[in-house]
Amino acid sequence: MAITEKVFEDVVLELTRRAAIDLPAPVLCKLKECADKETNLIAQKQFSTIFDNCKVAQEQRVCICQDNGLMMMFLKFGQKAVLDGDFEAAAKRAIAFATKDIPLRENSIHPLSKENSGDNVGPNLPTMYWTPMPDADYLEVTVVPKGNGPEIRNTHVWVLTSDDIGRATVRTVLDAVSDMMGEPCPPIIIGVALGGHFDSNAVLAKRALFREPIGAPSSDPLAAELEKEILAAVNALGLGPMGFGGDTYALACHIEISGAHTAIVPITVAVECWCHRYSTARLYNDGKIEFLTHPDTVLS
Repeated sequence: MAITEKVFEDVVLELTRRAAIDLPAPVLCKLKECADKETNLIAQKQFSTIFDNCKVAQEQRVCICQDNGLMMMFLKFGQKAVLDGDFEAAAKRAIAFATKDIPLRENSIHPLSKENSGDNVGPNLPTMYWTPMPDADYLEVTVVPKGNGPEIRNTHVWVLTSDDIGRATVRTVLDAVSDMMGEPCPPIIIGVALGGHFDSNAVLAKRALFREPIGAPSSDPLAAELEKEILAAVNALGLGPMGFGGDTYALACHIEISGAHTAIVPITVAVECWCHRYSTARLYNDGKIEFLTHPDTVLS
């Protein structure tokens, strides 16, 4: 048996619906954990509004945020899985149908003519990142409605290896946060990528945002220590939820590393808003579908 184009399309549609409407339980739990420790009254009110927002979205089955951004997909392709069909075309059909059915705001335009496609797809959209896994027998799909507010506040710098890379990373994140203030709808998640190339580093920083569980330390001990330092330093700024003041501006800092050139290290900082929307499923050759982030989902 094989994972068919039609099954993939149905799963992407359901993942898009869930990602747009329901925050994954670990995200809600992290927000509540930070809210319970918040001492600033204005910040407490901001958290209360966030939870009211999520409740209304769940009860009325509407998008958590009006900006569903541009659609992204992370795909882990087990090389023992068998794929049958054009999965890029299937993803486009699923997103186009979801745009009308959920509905989603129509965000995709041609970058030169500014003509809106009306269905959130277009050239190279949705963005699809494929990662091979030699020993896996499934296709894992994560659908992400990536809002524009945090997206435009991503940062990239190059640092000479004669500098202290750890100190440079802290400075880069703090400079970025001090400039972005409330624009990315904090409390944010911070993804940092060190090393690699310009293009690979940007993708790695974005992947870092989706480490599970939120706040899990890096497997690299030096990076793990730096994560704790950055998170403490960012929250010590006192910017708080929505930038109105408080104890929690960031929920977590996740650092991923790549091998770097002897002369220079790229540092990329990606951020995600409190509305950390994503949904993941695994598809198997035998027809089994396993929803990981929203396990109550059932395809009819």
